[in-house]
Amino acid sequence: MAKNDAKRIHEELMKPFAAEDLGWRLQRTFESRGQMTGIAVPYVTNRAIMNRLDSVVGPENWYNDFKPWHAVGKKESQLCGISIYFEGRGFITKWDGAEDSDIESVKGGLSDSMKRSAVQWGIGRALYNMDTVFVEVEQRGKSWVIKKNQRAKLDKAYLDMLSAMGLKLVSAGGVQSLLEDDDGEPDALPKQTGTPAIPAGNAQPAPKPQQAPEKKPGTLPKTACVVTDMRMQKGMQSTTTVLKLKNAEGKEISAFAQGEHPMLAPGTVLVNTKLTTRQQDSVTYYVLESYDILPPDQRAA
Repeated sequence: MAKNDAKRIHEELMKPFAAEDLGWRLQRTFESRGQMTGIAVPYVTNRAIMNRLDSVVGPENWYNDFKPWHAVGKKESQLCGISIYFEGRGFITKWDGAEDSDIESVKGGLSDSMKRSAVQWGIGRALYNMDTVFVEVEQRGKSWVIKKNQRAKLDKAYLDMLSAMGLKLVSAGGVQSLLEDDDGEPDALPKQTGTPAIPAGNAQPAPKPQQAPEKKPGTLPKTACVVTDMRMQKGMQSTTTVLKLKNAEGKEISAFAQGEHPMLAPGTVLVNTKLTTRQQDSVTYYVLESYDILPPDQRAA
């Protein structure tokens, strides 16, 4: 990869995100005139980070890696390294880390460490120019959260910051077409408390027996998708299969499948797929619940 290409990639990675690709968390809360108020800070969602890397360098030219990091007398932490391929130099990795959170501890560390690692590559770095944004908060259980009606205020503060800096945002990164059923509605799950960002567990959903759709010889069903990459991510008590799937229109997402799926090698064509979205702390990820494998003799020549 030429030096000019490296500069172009850096510029593309640093472009501001659409407001829809941001999440907001409370940095702190305090009491003012008898009411609780909060300070909100933005972050780029992991979904948007993955989409940005896919679009700028290609899904085959980057990967991430996680490893625990222990420090004596401190909370356990997670390190994330994002590696990007440069021709003539191979993969270059930039690392950063985050402490495990108090709730969903390891998941929180994995999610936050990837966001920090992305900043090392310039992704979302413009957010460090945000001024303090005060928001209304409400109590949920033992925690304080940002009121939902504050989102418009937060989006405006972000867009005003970009305008003042003379920066132009890019369109929101979306891959919902991969999750659309025949009626065009995305197949999604409601928010589930306690769902990890990287699914865990050995249980593998049993694929529902379904007959492969009829099709003309030499063509693939419109609902089919192709596995472009697959790797096993082994944890202490479980294994997760991490996949990249591409649909007939060329759109690609990353998805997780619980357990080991060695048959899902690159090039495998899936039909009757059931993909669901899950969300935790504004981080959206995709789960492959069930699928059928299209036999080789039914694939295009």
